[in-house]
Amino acid sequence: MTTKIEPSLASPAKAPMPNANGARVDVDPMPIIAIDMPVMYEDEGQDEMGESEPHTDADHILSLAIRTHLQSRQDLRVFSNLNVYYHRVDRWAYVSPDLMVVKPLQALPDRVRSYRIGVQGPAPELAIEILSRRSFQQQDLSNKPIIYSQLDVAEYVLVDTTGEFLEQHLLLRRLQDDGSWADEQDADGGVTSRLGFRIFLEDDGRLRVVDASTSKRYVRPEEAQVSLDAARDAADAALAKAEAETEARKVAEERSKALEAELARLRGNPPV
Repeated sequence: MTTKIEPSLASPAKAPMPNANGARVDVDPMPIIAIDMPVMYEDEGQDEMGESEPHTDADHILSLAIRTHLQSRQDLRVFSNLNVYYHRVDRWAYVSPDLMVVKPLQALPDRVRSYRIGVQGPAPELAIEILSRRSFQQQDLSNKPIIYSQLDVAEYVLVDTTGEFLEQHLLLRRLQDDGSWADEQDADGGVTSRLGFRIFLEDDGRLRVVDASTSKRYVRPEEAQVSLDAARDAADAALAKAEAETEARKVAEERSKALEAELARLRGNPPV
């Protein structure tokens, strides 16, 4: 990863840029003014560094739960680990939030390969970063708060289930009018987003997401699989029962016809 604190202020030439589908299209450069925003190429040089199991577990829990929570909000999209091109000078600078919620300017295709602020839509409504040794090197606690503040990201949630990098485990940073962050945390150590969900640690040390207004618990991936397996087992049992009942009716009908035929024979009447 390369980080540059003082970007060049030279106006870039018109150049091909990736759109939401990953195709390159000509984009007129935005007006350039003097800015002091860090430049990041987030994943550069870290291709061989995998994520820890706690990071992956938290990522899967949050992705499934928040997508479920916002599924009725047609104006919002939830993305995981999507490259976000954000800088007005260095047009190739990008960050990749572990999870973000955006409100696109228009409907995006199902398969979005990148998101450019000012083209696909405004900055994220919410960005979540799950801290790990890899993400710590990606400056989740240093340059990213500066970037997200200058982009007007309303909420920035930091997650560290292990407590190795963040003593609070969960912290919500809410953007203030002056560009500073106000750190917030619920009484139980969880955080509540203005999007209507809460995140907290359960007794097993893993994340749980609930609806903030109803306390409805959103299932974790393995719980969803258990529910799916249970539903599949119930469906298989119902099908087996229906097949058994159909077979029983068939046997009963055949026995009834056999009895009628025997009665007809005994009475000397040929069966119909």
